[in-house]
Amino acid sequence: MKKNLLPWQLLTLVLLVLPTVYLLYAWLQLPEQVPTHFGTDGTPNGFTSRANIWLITSALPVGLAALLTALPLLDPKRRFDTSTVNFQKLRLALVALTSAVACYSLYTALHPGAGNGRALLVGVGLFFALLGNYLGTVQPNYFVGIRTPWTLESPTVWARTHRVGGRLFFVSGLLMAGLALVLPLAWMQPLVLTLVLGTAGFCYAYSYLAFRREERFREPAN
Repeated sequence: MKKNLLPWQLLTLVLLVLPTVYLLYAWLQLPEQVPTHFGTDGTPNGFTSRANIWLITSALPVGLAALLTALPLLDPKRRFDTSTVNFQKLRLALVALTSAVACYSLYTALHPGAGNGRALLVGVGLFFALLGNYLGTVQPNYFVGIRTPWTLESPTVWARTHRVGGRLFFVSGLLMAGLALVLPLAWMQPLVLTLVLGTAGFCYAYSYLAFRREERFREPAN
C-alpha cells in the first residue's frame, strides 16, 4: 500500500461507517417510513420502510466502495488504475455523497420539517466540481469517465474530451452551488436539469466533433 494513499483510504473508511453508526443510534426513534428522496426544496417525496433503510445507510456506500475497488479486476485491458491519489479522491467523493444523503435521510426522519434544500443542492454542486477536477486526469477505461463511442475509440479524443469536460463539470458544479445559495429554491430544479443535461450533452457532442476532426487529419490528401 502506498503511504500517500493511506489518509484518503482511512477517511473513506470513516465515511463508510458513519451512516451505520448514526442508524444504530437513531434506530429506536425512527418512524416506520424514512424519507430517502427529496425535492430541490428539501421536502421528502420518496420513502423507504425502517426495516429496509440499512440498504441506503450501509449497503449502498459499502457496495459502491467495493465496486470501485474491484474495477481493475473487471477491466479486460487492465487500463483502470486505482493506485493513484486522484482515484482515491474520486472514491472518497462518491462515498461522501452517498453517506451524506444517508445521514440526511436519517436526520430528516428524526426532525420532520428540518430539511434544507439549499444544503442538498450545494453538496451536489460541490460534488460535480470535484468530479470535474478528477475527469481531467482519468485515463481511458470502460467504467469511469465520459464514455462515448468516440472517446473509447481514440485515446486522443478521450484526452481532449476529458480535459474540456472536466473544466465544464467543475464550473457547472460551482455555479450550481453558488446559485443554490442566492436563488429561490423554486427556480433551482429547472436550472439544475439545464446544467446537468447541458454539460452532459456538450461533452457528448464535443467528443463526436473531436473524433471527426481527428479523422479529417488522418485522411490522405488527394
